[in-house]
Amino acid sequence: MDIIIATMFKQITLWFWALLKRTGGVCLDLFKVMIPALIAVKILEVAGIFGPIAEVFAPVMELAGLPGEAGLAWVTGMLSNMYGGLALTAGMIHPLQLNTAQVTTLCCMLLVSHSLPVEITVAAKAGVKPWFLIPFRLITGLIFGIILGNIFRITGTLQGDPTVLWSAAEQGAGLTEWFIGTIRSMATIFLVILVVLGLMDILDKLGFMALLKKAFRPVFAPMGIGDEASTITVIGLVLGISYGGGMIIREAGKGTIPRRQILASVSFMSICHAVIEDTMLVGSLGVWAVAALPGRVLYSWVVMFLLLLVSRRLPDRIIRRICDPPVTTNTNSVSV
Repeated sequence: MDIIIATMFKQITLWFWALLKRTGGVCLDLFKVMIPALIAVKILEVAGIFGPIAEVFAPVMELAGLPGEAGLAWVTGMLSNMYGGLALTAGMIHPLQLNTAQVTTLCCMLLVSHSLPVEITVAAKAGVKPWFLIPFRLITGLIFGIILGNIFRITGTLQGDPTVLWSAAEQGAGLTEWFIGTIRSMATIFLVILVVLGLMDILDKLGFMALLKKAFRPVFAPMGIGDEASTITVIGLVLGISYGGGMIIREAGKGTIPRRQILASVSFMSICHAVIEDTMLVGSLGVWAVAALPGRVLYSWVVMFLLLLVSRRLPDRIIRRICDPPVTTNTNSVSV
């Protein structure tokens, strides 16, 4: 018995140590983007540029029931990553007096439109052209925000203060308070990411991920995603576009997946991926989970169903211009 307990303790220790190192690696990459973004925002605040920035974004953000300043968090998330956008969102909640509905709307827009430089590059390697995917993600993210913002406005729901588990240094604070708040928020973010990655590991070992894969396969057919790409799409949906995108790049290079399926799979993964991890992250800022998880999946499904209806009417030559995967083997060219 003592040997069994000692073995289990050793395995748990090794797992936790590996989890710490993985979390450290994620945070290192995150802070490389987050810290310059936060410094830039502080400089903009001190220089008094927030007002003009808010005026530029105001017309667009007002469509989703958000103040113009919120556009800065959205653009930061698009140009950097999800964490950078969430860090700025956290710092805006109290100064802008954002309610739960507004935080939910902004974070859901970030869920659909974030990390464009990296994720568009992954998609491009699979053959989907950036000139299609960039406006696709921008428009779908904005429409999602407009839909949610108007639902909350009409129904009058989620108008109270969000339940925030952590907060970034607020805008308007002095430099000392800002620096201390930034250090504190980074430490909290490390703990949040540690918990998220740990839960992901546990859910995977319990077989939840495999169960989710089986449950989603029948859902993909109406979106134009067949058996060839369904498993890869589920991986992207659960684990992230880097995982699913990496797999579809390999398969696209073999020429085993038709162009239209590659287009459908990559488009869906680009607006709906890492659903468990992302939902837990935005949930730490008080986001309504129904909008962040089932709402996002349902919205993405409707978008892809409409895209399928349109793409079916497009000739093969247009599909080739939108999606042209490089075939790296002697396998015959991908069919359309």
